[in-house]
Amino acid sequence: MKPVSHIGVNMIGEGNGWMKILSQEGVPVNKESDIWIVNRKTDGVRDFVCGGGAVLTTPEYIERDILRELHIERRIKEKGKRKKGIGRLKITDYRLKGKGIKEMGDGILIVLPFDPDVVFEDSGRKRKCFYSEYGRFPDETVSRISKAKARRTVVECIRELFARKGIPYIHKWYYPEGRSLFALRVDTDFAPAEKVVSLETSLQKINLKATFFLDVRVLKNHLSPILEGNHSFGIHCYNHTVYPDRKRNYENIKTAKELVEKEGMRLKGFAAPYGIWHEELPEILEELGFSYSSEFSYSYDDLPFFPDHKRNLLQISVHPICIESLLMSKHTKEGVRNYFTSLIERNSLMGEPTIIYSHPNALVENFDILKKIVNYAREKGDIWITDMDEIDEWWRRRESIHLSAIMEGDIIKFKEKIPISVEIILPDGRQTICNLDRTVDLSKLSFSSPRPISYPKEPQGNKLWLFLREIESRFYMFRTRIKERSNFLDIN
Repeated sequence: MKPVSHIGVNMIGEGNGWMKILSQEGVPVNKESDIWIVNRKTDGVRDFVCGGGAVLTTPEYIERDILRELHIERRIKEKGKRKKGIGRLKITDYRLKGKGIKEMGDGILIVLPFDPDVVFEDSGRKRKCFYSEYGRFPDETVSRISKAKARRTVVECIRELFARKGIPYIHKWYYPEGRSLFALRVDTDFAPAEKVVSLETSLQKINLKATFFLDVRVLKNHLSPILEGNHSFGIHCYNHTVYPDRKRNYENIKTAKELVEKEGMRLKGFAAPYGIWHEELPEILEELGFSYSSEFSYSYDDLPFFPDHKRNLLQISVHPICIESLLMSKHTKEGVRNYFTSLIERNSLMGEPTIIYSHPNALVENFDILKKIVNYAREKGDIWITDMDEIDEWWRRRESIHLSAIMEGDIIKFKEKIPISVEIILPDGRQTICNLDRTVDLSKLSFSSPRPISYPKEPQGNKLWLFLREIESRFYMFRTRIKERSNFLDIN
């Protein structure tokens, strides 16, 4: 009789950060699996590993003598103290060259140098530079800890455990069509209605459906012609600011939503001004009936996920550098085009999404650049070109599908038929993306070479320059808030 392997990971303990990553990846969670993620004090871990088990964990749950052998520092001692010292937490893309990996008996232990729960609890922001070969490094204020980098690291470690156990790694593919996706988000900051309509018309001519997040106070007298465009629409704000308190944020968003919905438009999405995340946004937006939001000061360049496990609000991340940022950073038009096509190329190879954003003025004035970027994505042929409303709908459908499988020899048996594409990665790295019946024979599938890994470079940038840029940015934000303070009184 052929031995049976339970495909999946066994989550030992609770962990919101861990579960967000497992949900993003779509890997089966199976209590019968001998691949463990350990996120609590657990007796017998050493014996389990020595007996042939595979474990992924963090320093606080491993004996100090093992940590010393792995040259890993136990930085975080207990859950209640996690936020203290978060600024010192460093995440580097795990290349699995031996650091953090220990073979024990017949099994394997991998100890992460960071805690995923800490990563997803953190909402701090920081101005960072983004690598470019075509001009000065552009910069933006984004999440100070890259959640995408944490996800990639955890996933690479899990795949390594599957490979060491000789079990195929299986997970739900990220997109319904193609190996990647491309979408355009438009924030209409202070843009006049005629510029917004002009952009809509131009986008329709190239058959690109974008998602417009509306600056409603500026556009409130011209909403009807704007909403006639064949695009999806969300709320950016009434007053273009994020307030420090819940009451004003609630009223600001509620007023904007009501004005747009009076025109008969159903709204699903919200994007905060300046990309600023507020910890009460999930509660506010769910209460007001939104389905998703998009704030790069909480997450950028990542797969969608639900920030608050108690809320049904999806976060759809975008790339935080826009056309204007590149032009300000001494990029030529050709350099701007090359920056974004390189981004699409890298993300496509890695199976990562590309969602870019910009503003009407810049897009209208540089529409020739945008057209070349869109054409490049289309010519690749394996990219799902969509909008953010459709991403929200797809991701929720994907979330509702649960994988459960066992393996006997070369035969994988699923508990039920899987209605979406699944990726299978063999222990030797070969992979395939396919649609499956309840039973699949691996020997009859066609596998290709491993996907190349090309993580984005992260330049440090000049600290003084970044500090001055952040001061400048905060000055403009503060000036806008003061300017619109009297306008806030009008929405009550």
